[in-house]
Amino acid sequence: MGLFSPWFLGGLLAVGLPVWLHLLKRHKTDPKMFPSLMFFEQREQSSVKHRRLDYLILFALRMLMLLLLALLFAQPFFRLLTPKGEGKKLVVIAVDNSESMRVASGSQTRLDQAKAEAQTVLSKIGANQQAQVIALGQQVQALTQQVTDVGELRAAIAAIPQTDGRGSFGELSRFLRTLNENTKIPLEVHFFSDLQKSAMPPGFADLRLDPDTTIQFHTVGGDVPNWTVENVVAPRRVFDPKKVRIQATIAGHDTPAAKRTATLMLNGKSVQTKSVDVAANGRAQVEFLGLDASYGFNRCEVRIDSADAFAQDDRYLFSVERADPKKILFVDEGRRPRAQLYYRAAMDAWTDAPFVLDIQRPDSAAAANLSNYAVVVLYDPNTLPSSLTDGLTRYVTAGGSLLVALGPASAQLPRVPVLDEAIESTRYAGREAERFLAVSDVDAGHPVLKSVEKFDGVKFYQAVHVTATKSRVLARLGDQTPLVLERQIGEGKVFVFTSTFDNISNDLPLHASWVPFVQQTAAYLGGGGAEQPLNVTVGSYVELRTADSQSAAAEVIDPDGKRALTLDEATKARNFALDREGYYEIKTATGRQSLVAVHADRRESDLAPIPKETLYLWGATGGAQPSTGPNGQSTQSDDLRKPWSLAPYLLILLILVAMAESIVANRYLRPPAPVEDGAKKEAA
Repeated sequence: MGLFSPWFLGGLLAVGLPVWLHLLKRHKTDPKMFPSLMFFEQREQSSVKHRRLDYLILFALRMLMLLLLALLFAQPFFRLLTPKGEGKKLVVIAVDNSESMRVASGSQTRLDQAKAEAQTVLSKIGANQQAQVIALGQQVQALTQQVTDVGELRAAIAAIPQTDGRGSFGELSRFLRTLNENTKIPLEVHFFSDLQKSAMPPGFADLRLDPDTTIQFHTVGGDVPNWTVENVVAPRRVFDPKKVRIQATIAGHDTPAAKRTATLMLNGKSVQTKSVDVAANGRAQVEFLGLDASYGFNRCEVRIDSADAFAQDDRYLFSVERADPKKILFVDEGRRPRAQLYYRAAMDAWTDAPFVLDIQRPDSAAAANLSNYAVVVLYDPNTLPSSLTDGLTRYVTAGGSLLVALGPASAQLPRVPVLDEAIESTRYAGREAERFLAVSDVDAGHPVLKSVEKFDGVKFYQAVHVTATKSRVLARLGDQTPLVLERQIGEGKVFVFTSTFDNISNDLPLHASWVPFVQQTAAYLGGGGAEQPLNVTVGSYVELRTADSQSAAAEVIDPDGKRALTLDEATKARNFALDREGYYEIKTATGRQSLVAVHADRRESDLAPIPKETLYLWGATGGAQPSTGPNGQSTQSDDLRKPWSLAPYLLILLILVAMAESIVANRYLRPPAPVEDGAKKEAA
């Protein structure tokens, strides 16, 4: 017998309430008039009669009712034993084939050992017993249906592939709960894994098993020392090879202090080698300066000479693209040269600047080929040549990006160029009032404004008030004047800043938020903000097309150099799952090409096993209490034990006792019937 909620047994203390009611509460003393007691000797006398229990049947019923109530909340149960050979059940053979199962032990990997043990367990299953084989890699995969053919089951176990994904024991428990719900029969699960602690879910409740599920753990491998390249920080693009900085983190799990050699590889060739001291079970960083990459995409990696049993995590793949900096056209009449100075300083603050600045007057910009520029900055425009206005409109509609900064000269215009929003007036902060305006509302989730700290401390003395009827307002001043606006026009976008860059209308260029604002605006408008990452983990997805490009074909070349998409997928698939380590050549439906480097999740490199106590608790959530064998493996009893709750019977008994208590209490405690007046006179 057991209790689901044993703490509710504390309610048994409430049985003292009937004792108090029947023993102490009943003793009452009626005061009587008496002369002075000064001649009486003071003594103490106890009354045994008043300490006797009254209404014994009522007392017993009340105590029984409280006992039953406490037991009902504690939820007692019995375990019904069913021999394994009897009754219908489904045997589940679960094999972990995640990245950590690549660890070698002699001539075999952990996956080879797990598959061999699974074949041994399968040979002990009785004839005509239903069984199913599943694999646990990046996701739980059912390799067979519920069959009794031992040959099919053996073939499925032998065919389990090694994957580069991360194991998730929470996903295994979720799959088993779903399987139990669909089949409506008990499950006997045999799990073959190295039982990594890092594969545990964030919450232990995710490991919960159904009462009809029993699980037996078959541990392979163990905690072994392992060094790994845990992370690499590298730029997405290389513009100046001499300014490139690449940082790699070398980590040790259950390792002694050691010196490791880190090598930077570029397109299969070693370009730099450095030594790094890694503390015992610790981490260390190594930095490589410069990367003489060729134009286009380059296959890079950082590797170490760990010489441990897990060689696959001794390298970290990443991809970089060598390109020339893009051009930004800065159109300015030159009335306030400080704006050009501050803007150029912010662009030069980039470690490896992806943009070069081309400053022109409106007259010369009207004759320029705007398609050669990634971004056009229109600063404090006033009277613009019609050819420039028409050219900017065509440029944005075709997919270009325009940044407009409004100043005192722009306040004379009726509408913002290209944006086509009305200019109402110029807002000045008067000396007699607030003296300056501050930003009150910022869309911090926007890529441009996520690191500007809401323009804290920036003082705005003048701003142009624009009526936003078609545009999205991303930031406002304290008087609700729009400060930053954005509008999509055709394939391109227009970004408007309703103040200046010259430290006259505001002091933004003197604050820390100025540099990230300029750089993030250039990256967002120049195309960098919408690009997909080049370095991702196994299990990530790459977007192949949007809803507007259904007819165009996409292309994916896998690490083996083979086409990964069928003809139908190439024209219809929205995403593609990157399920292997290596380099993928991606061509999206819009024609954009990239080289994506995929690496295994580095949580798989920590080979520390789950503690025995945690395994016991995991198994205890199912239908049987596990026990720990001599090798630290969790074993099960020879019987399936199903809990049988006594709560319904206790509830029925409690209702009956409560009814009996009510009847008896009504008999004992009912007030006496009123005496008639005639009866009173006769009694007198």
